[in-house]
Order: sequence, then C-alpha cells, then structure tokens
Amino acid sequence: MTIINRRIKRAGNGCFERRSYSFPLLAVAAVALCLCTYLFTSDFEEQVKPNNNLRQTAAATSSISNLIDAEKRVFTLDDETNVKIPSDMQGKHMTLEERVRYLELKTNAFMNFGTDPFFGVDQKKNTCSKMSDLTEFGCKIGRDEVKSEAQVKDKCPGLFDHKICLDGLPKPGTKYEVKDEKPPCLIYDFGIRAQPQFGATMARDFGCEVHGFDPSPVSTDWWDSDDAKSLRDLPNYHFHPYGAGGTDGVVTLKEYNWGQVSILRYNSWQFDYEGKDEGSNCGTKFRDSKSFNLDVKTLPTIIKELGHEGRTIDVLKVDVEGSEYSFLENILDSTNGCPAFINQITLEWHHFSWDMRYGEGSNPSMNAISTLLHTCGLKLIWRYSEGGWPAPEKIYRELGMHDVRYNLATYLRTTDDEVTESI
Repeated sequence: MTIINRRIKRAGNGCFERRSYSFPLLAVAAVALCLCTYLFTSDFEEQVKPNNNLRQTAAATSSISNLIDAEKRVFTLDDETNVKIPSDMQGKHMTLEERVRYLELKTNAFMNFGTDPFFGVDQKKNTCSKMSDLTEFGCKIGRDEVKSEAQVKDKCPGLFDHKICLDGLPKPGTKYEVKDEKPPCLIYDFGIRAQPQFGATMARDFGCEVHGFDPSPVSTDWWDSDDAKSLRDLPNYHFHPYGAGGTDGVVTLKEYNWGQVSILRYNSWQFDYEGKDEGSNCGTKFRDSKSFNLDVKTLPTIIKELGHEGRTIDVLKVDVEGSEYSFLENILDSTNGCPAFINQITLEWHHFSWDMRYGEGSNPSMNAISTLLHTCGLKLIWRYSEGGWPAPEKIYRELGMHDVRYNLATYLRTTDDEVTESI
C-alpha cells in the first residue's frame, strides 16, 4: 500500500498552499508477488499428483488444478501489452534466475534500496582522455545556425550541450568515403528540432555515418527547407521523420516549448492565479494543448530496418523531451538488460524531481536506469551538475509541479569491464 502524507499550510481561506509528499515507492512489490505466484503454480502442478489410493487427496488436487487453470485464463503472465518480458534482440528470454536478478536491480535501484541513493548523478571514474562538446569543431561561422562572431565568441550557447568522449572515434578531419561498406563510426541522434549541430559535426568533421531522428513538425519542416540543404547533400547524413519510443507505432504527443512535441501532458484544467492575492479564492481555466499523432519506433526496430544488425553504435544521443525513460527502458528490456553494441550514450533527462528522503541528486528513474547501464559496463562519466537545473516556465507552477528539473549526462563503456550479452 502506498502511503501519502500531506502537510498543507493555507493562508486564510485562499487557494495558495504548500504541500510535501512522501512516497515509499513500494508498488513494484506486486511484480515480485506475481513472479513468485508463477513459480509456485508451475511447481505445484508438477509436484501434486493424484494418488489412486487416496481419493480425498485426488479430489483436493483436482479442485486446486481447476482453480489454477481458471486463474491462468483470467491472468495471463505472458501478456506483453504494457510490460515487456525481457529478452535479447532475437527474442531469447532470460532464465528465471536472471529475470529475478534483473527485477531486483530495477526495483531496488528505483526504491533507493541500495548503497547509494545518488547513484544516478554520482560520476564514476572517468577513463576518457578527451571530452568534448564539439564546439571547437562545429562552432564556426557558416555552420548550421552559427551566424555571427558573437555566437562564436560565446561558444554557440544552446547549440552544443552534449559532451562525449572522443577516445576511440576517428581523428578530426576524417573524411567519409562512399565506397566504404562500413564507415569508421555510426551515430544515432534522437531529438534535433532545427538544430542538428551534434550530428552534423560528427558527419562533417569525423566522417561518421549519422542518422538523425525527430517527428516534430518543426523538424520535418526544417529538413525540407533551404536551411538543411547542405546536410541533405551529405552522403553520410540521413534524416528520419519518426521519434524514439518505448513501443512501435503511432503515439499521441503534445505541443511543447520551441515548436517541439513531448510525451508530457499538461493538465487540461488548471488553477487561475492571475490577479489573485493570498487571501482570495482562485478560479480555474481550461488549457487546450494541441495533439499530434506521430510515428515512433524502438531502437531494436530501427536497427533492423536500417540493416545495422551486428554493428556498433559509437554514440547514441537522446534528447527527446521526456521520452528518454521509456526509450531506454525498452532498450534494456530488449537486450536482456545489456545493450553491449552501444559504446556511448549522451542524453538529457527531463521533468524529474527528487526523492524527498534524500533531496538533490536522488531520483528513482534515473537511479534505476543508471544502475542497469552501469551493470552493462556503461558508466556515468559526466553530468551537467548534481542537481541539474529547474524549469522556469510558469506552466509547471500551475500544474502543481513545483520542482521540475533537467540534467545532461554521458555514459561511456569502459575498456576494463567484461561485458556479456545478459546479466
């Protein structure tokens, strides 16, 4: 049972209030209970056999078996409509022992039932000798969106946010050769808007094969415009008008900031604070958010459709306005918990808050995903800051989301780890 404790302090009889919530995060115990039930019923059916000499035992066994069969018809453990059964990319499932350990890693890290409640932001030993945000290569007059010396002097703010490790990548200046069957590096860039600097630099300055993905109308309009002509002319840069998802198909995304779309859904009915003081009652107002039905795909599907099975993704960049959680969770569940074909992940975390027991830096979802990536050999070597930065938009106050934050992070596969395809 989830217990919610609220402390509310009101000013007079007005609508302004301060709340603090404590969530013990125990709902996932139901998953473990279901797994135990499955194991029990499977063993019970094998071990309890009718005894011809004991009619009473036979009758009891028959009744229990009928009950078990009825329960199986009602509750199908193999149903993957919402929760995927972990497997590798060929569909091979983990053993039960591996699944229990995988579940343990997920749930304990999510509940902060571990040794480090700040695991999701605690930087590990950085074995990289050359970290870069790519400004020294792409922040030049005439490059995408770089139009003034002032921008260059300020290191192109907002255009080069993601830091990566250059170790193991081609030397700067490497040219892409069309005749090469396998280019020197493969980059997946999810989340572009109309600012392709990350992928464009990897294509132009490192000779990588780059695939950019974004379903936002602002991105598809950009790709068809004159602003993207130089990239369309590059043989090693490819744009795909679909997004990163935890499932394959069409999903409903909502309008977001800067012309983007997001999985985040704002409340339709919100408090109206305009012109209200501490002693007056608040009104309500309806906010209609525009919806977009757009194509998204999981990473395993994309790899298969692009013919990249067996290849290494040198850098996976994920900046997808809140869809990073389901996207990464599906990657883990589709690779038996270990995407051993990815060398580096750089991403932006969106819309998170703190575990109130520990405060800044402790977030359940980030801790769980970081723990699983770490187990696979992808170590957190860089993040923007321990606490990230707060969202300044007023809309979050109106939604009751008083501490919405963002952060940047980079995970690198270390060379001293022995990584296997499953846990």
